[in-house]
Amino acid sequence: MPRPGKLNTTVVTSDTTIKSAAGRVWWITISNSHASDSTAVELEDNGTDRWGVLVEAVDIIGLPFHAVFDPPIECNTGIKIDITGGTVKAVVAWT
Repeated sequence: MPRPGKLNTTVVTSDTTIKSAAGRVWWITISNSHASDSTAVELEDNGTDRWGVLVEAVDIIGLPFHAVFDPPIECNTGIKIDITGGTVKAVVAWT
């Protein structure tokens, strides 16, 4: 599927509804600046898990995590991010 010419991006630091209608997630970048706590980040279709990752603490890895989705993650009813633990900043690209 070709990527559209323009993507929306949203910066989040906690659980957030990014879009309350159908959409697609094209990429995500996650940084966890907490010294010792890892973080679990999930992308949801308004409550149904579509994708998830565990990002280690900065003292263990220290680098941001980036994932490109090709094809994009399809969300039929809305795009939500669920963040558990750590000190997270995530950037989500979506349409």
